[in-house]
Amino acid sequence: MQLHRARDEFRDAGANIVLIGQRTPSHAAEFRRQQGLELTVLADERRKTYALAGTKVATVGELIGPKVVARSLVATAKTGKVQTKTDGHTAQLGGTLVIAPDGRVTWSHIAHDASDNASPEEILEAVRAIG
Repeated sequence: MQLHRARDEFRDAGANIVLIGQRTPSHAAEFRRQQGLELTVLADERRKTYALAGTKVATVGELIGPKVVARSLVATAKTGKVQTKTDGHTAQLGGTLVIAPDGRVTWSHIAHDASDNASPEEILEAVRAIG
């Protein structure tokens, strides 16, 4: 939701935001509709992009540990959105990649636990550093 809200800043910086989920294209479309997102949402049912990005499958503590729960409550307060049921592999963690027009990954943030997400500000800084 934070990326959705910052979409104009990303557009002004010359970036396209693409989210990749781990289910089917129809699931991706439904997620986009339910969340009211104006972002591209793709599907990777086999999670190949997750593996290529270097993400990991979380342990129980990395999914529901005290730090994760506390960050989740803060995120819910900020966005007004509650985490809904996870489709796909429930322990699959994600990440954020900034990919230059020539295909180089110029910046990445790989989640260490379920609450570890890069902020829009961090990502925008990485986008602007491309030049």
